[in-house]
Amino acid sequence: MLMVATTAPPNLLSMSPLPRHENKSKSFRPSNGYIFLKPSSKTLMLSPNSGLSRARFRVSDSLAAPAITGVADKNAKINKYCEMGNLKSAMEMVSGAQKSELDLEAYCSVVELCAGMMSLQDGKGVHSVICDNGVEADGQLGAKLVFMYVKCGDLREARRVFDKLSNGKVFVWNLMINEYAKVRNFREGVYLFGKMQELGIQANSYTFSCVLKCFSALGCVREGEWIHGYLYKLGFGSDNTVGNSLMAFYFKNRRIESARKVFDELCDRDVISWNSMISAYVSNGLAEKGVEIFRQMVSLGIDVDLATIINVLMACVAGGNLSLGRALHAYAIKASFDEDVMFCNNVLDMYSKCGDLSSAIQVFKKMGERSVVSWTSMIAGHIREGLSDEAIGLFSEMERDGVNPDAYTITSILHACASSGSLKKGRDIHNYIKEHGMDSSLYVCNTLMDMYAKCGSMEDAHSVFSRMPAKDIVSWNTMIGGYSKNCLPNEALKLFSEMMQKSKPDSMTIASVLPACASLAALNRGMLCLFPRFDVTEIGRVNQAWISAVEMQGFSVL
Repeated sequence: MLMVATTAPPNLLSMSPLPRHENKSKSFRPSNGYIFLKPSSKTLMLSPNSGLSRARFRVSDSLAAPAITGVADKNAKINKYCEMGNLKSAMEMVSGAQKSELDLEAYCSVVELCAGMMSLQDGKGVHSVICDNGVEADGQLGAKLVFMYVKCGDLREARRVFDKLSNGKVFVWNLMINEYAKVRNFREGVYLFGKMQELGIQANSYTFSCVLKCFSALGCVREGEWIHGYLYKLGFGSDNTVGNSLMAFYFKNRRIESARKVFDELCDRDVISWNSMISAYVSNGLAEKGVEIFRQMVSLGIDVDLATIINVLMACVAGGNLSLGRALHAYAIKASFDEDVMFCNNVLDMYSKCGDLSSAIQVFKKMGERSVVSWTSMIAGHIREGLSDEAIGLFSEMERDGVNPDAYTITSILHACASSGSLKKGRDIHNYIKEHGMDSSLYVCNTLMDMYAKCGSMEDAHSVFSRMPAKDIVSWNTMIGGYSKNCLPNEALKLFSEMMQKSKPDSMTIASVLPACASLAALNRGMLCLFPRFDVTEIGRVNQAWISAVEMQGFSVL
């Protein structure tokens, strides 16, 4: 038995190539790192006198086989770090590796981990290493880079990698189209879909769902109908995912009959299909139709889920169907849906808007977790019942519980202050608005002005109005109406004159400014402000000029 080390120079041991089956029988590699060979007739033997018949040489780390093992170990370690979620160690190994030491799997593992941990900085780091090492970011690696950038919110860089892919798989195209839809760049999503068609990339059901979202948002009804026909030609007509997307598309564009036709043609409707129909009917002001679909769903034995219950509760609110709302509440308690905060908020809202405030209070008290939506619903419910002081008390309790109000809560409590004439509390809310940067909201500012006007403080209202960076028709009407109701006709007419230079009045504007003209004296001064070319003695002509000015805006003063 001759034992030869791989460190020996080529001229020490000359071996002829052996067939694969012979190599298996005459050599083996034990775990200690040595290679043992059985002699053959074609092997040049060493002399027994040389004393090396049992020679043993240690394998050098510099030779090919051990080097390959070292590279494999490094890649294996990187993959192991990625499996463990140890991004820091994986990145250190990738950054310190030589150009030829990393394989495709290692790069893919690190990129995938960066996406999972949403670490854009590390993702860019490994992408830089890939580029520096001359590795082609195509195929699987390119797709993972695109996914990483999309997941980390860098759509621009994702597109750069995507555009360089030589043969992008359909899921990558879907990813990009869907992401453009998310950021509301619908035209780019449609463009990519057209590009897919040019390149002959076969779309799937998810592709059509994504592009239908884009067409829906753009109001491209004809294009959506073309997609509908194209889907049937490709055999996707009975696909639930596509069918649900088509229904959403038609309902968004108020093509209710077309949506119902898609629904009726679905062979195997899932709970999402039923929920989509109920939700779409409700959102299009057809609450009774939504309830009808729900009753049909129950009669067929389709299992309802939480989304179904919430959609039908919304239908109950829209239609004022308190009895059905109570039945749904009872069913949901048995199904243990009442532990969900979203469900509780919807039940609370249903009771409140259907006029059963006592039941809404009971639900609110039993809630283990109360969100800002819960508090806002209760505050709004008390305001609807004329209980403004109780609403203000709830707001104070909400603050003590450490729940931060949002814009809807603020506007609700401002309405309560306006109804009860609580100017002091209204000013406290105004301070809160300024401290938390909510005074940039047009909706909040309009409500704040309305509160001050109804509380009789037009100076505060004007202070808010003058600081608003942008004003809409509601802003002008609120101030003009506030001046009129607070017996300040000159200010109302003056502001109306200013508005005429910047914005077109509507019917509410005219209804707000006419009370300022109720007294003849105020009318005379107002007309002079609006039409300074007329003399006070020409009151008849002034009145006619006023009427003409109003009628020029499309209104009738009769």
